[in-house]
Formats: sequence, structure tokens, C-alpha cells
Amino acid sequence: MNIEFATCERRRALSFIQQVYPSKTITDMPDCAGPLLDLVERDIVRIQDPMMYGNQIAVSPNAKNWKEEYREQVIAACKIFA
Repeated sequence: MNIEFATCERRRALSFIQQVYPSKTITDMPDCAGPLLDLVERDIVRIQDPMMYGNQIAVSPNAKNWKEEYREQVIAACKIFA
């Protein structure tokens, strides 16, 4: 059994991302975290709780809704944090 602490709630996901990058202004806008949060809201991916997994952004696919075609979207959406 594998238990993960991750969210598919847009607001909580934004909060998790902001915790990982406190020195950056992370917003729910199209030019920032918005595209990734769109995927979170659609429950395609989930953002893991940084308090449980260390101070890093962790995106996990939802096996029920994941399709390989989303991979490039996720990678592109995460580039804003690099």
C-alpha cells in the first residue's frame, strides 16, 4: 500500500508551490502557475505536500485520468519554476 499526501485542489496546490518557492512570486495566472493548476483542477496531476516530501515541487500523475499525451503539457507548465 502506498499513501501519498497530494492535492487536486487548485488553491491548496498553489499554496504547496508557494511554500517551495518562497522567494518567487507564484500566482494563479496564465504566465505563471495557471497552466499547471489547470491540470491539477482537472485531476490529471496532483501536487504533493512539501511538508511530507521535502522542500521541492513534486507533481504526480493521477493514474485514473492520466494519458501520455499530457506529459509535454506538464513539462511545459513546470518550466516556469526552473
